Amino acid sequence: MTTKSQAAIPSDEAELVDMCQQRVIHPEHARAVRQNLLQLETARQVASLFALLSDPTRLQVVYALLHAPEGELCVCDLAAGLGRDDTTISHQLRVLRNQHLVTMRKVGRVVYYRLIDEHISQVLALGLDHAQEPRALATTAQA
Repeated sequence: MTTKSQAAIPSDEAELVDMCQQRVIHPEHARAVRQNLLQLETARQVASLFALLSDPTRLQVVYALLHAPEGELCVCDLAAGLGRDDTTISHQLRVLRNQHLVTMRKVGRVVYYRLIDEHISQVLALGLDHAQEPRALATTAQA
């Protein structure tokens, strides 16, 4: 890595060099990054959400709940509909519930799950839109 000596850099840019220990090509861009920095805790929370949705089975569960006829589904119906066993679906629902993406209610021995808020459906809708974009557009945009 190349570093600039502080003597060659105006004083407001010296801090940027000290921080990253590498050459700053566009100091104004580096300053803009620092001024608009995503806070670490917020980044962790968003990353945690994306990590939850990165599992294909969990994503299928969320999608099924999003499209549930009455807004909720029981474990047995989810398992049967997804072609998975009850244990697998129960585990995924427990993970989603622990992360406050779904809530549950019990009626006798039957447990029903539903999504907690609209944000998850918005994130999922954006992800689905992105996945369905023609690949040619992405290739053209990179050129």
